[in-house]
Amino acid sequence: MIQILKIVGIALVVAFLQAFIIQQVDLGFWLHPMPYLVVFLILPMNFDKFGYLITAFIYGTLIDLLSGSFGTHAASCVALVFFKYQIEHRFVDFESLQLQGESYLNTNSKGWLLFIYYSLSLVAIHHLVFFSLDFFSVNYLLDILLSTIISSVGSLLLILLYKNVFNH
Repeated sequence: MIQILKIVGIALVVAFLQAFIIQQVDLGFWLHPMPYLVVFLILPMNFDKFGYLITAFIYGTLIDLLSGSFGTHAASCVALVFFKYQIEHRFVDFESLQLQGESYLNTNSKGWLLFIYYSLSLVAIHHLVFFSLDFFSVNYLLDILLSTIISSVGSLLLILLYKNVFNH
């Protein structure tokens, strides 16, 4: 219960940082970091799948409400969670994590490289869906791809910074 409250607190702080600080800073046309995705990386892997989808929708809707977007964050978060289980089965050995007493992929238990591949995969899926919905035209395919790649790297760097600062 304490772990859930801690995650909710982190989620709210990161959501407000995303909406009121990060989105207000102009970082260029293709760079739109979204460090709020760290919340999906610290949720326990044994979380109920349906509950996880509902949580992603509610959290994405909160980000949408705070940032004035129209469902792009909610849809992207749901897509991230939908693909999260397939990516976890490809990258993560659940039995090994449980034996180490971990409930999510951590840099201490599996190393930085695996965490970066895993995180970058999830962030790239989220950003691809987000920018596809944001631009919503095949005419902007190059902009969608460049925004996805550059923003994914920017988001990953902020997530890694969070992991280093808070040792989470």
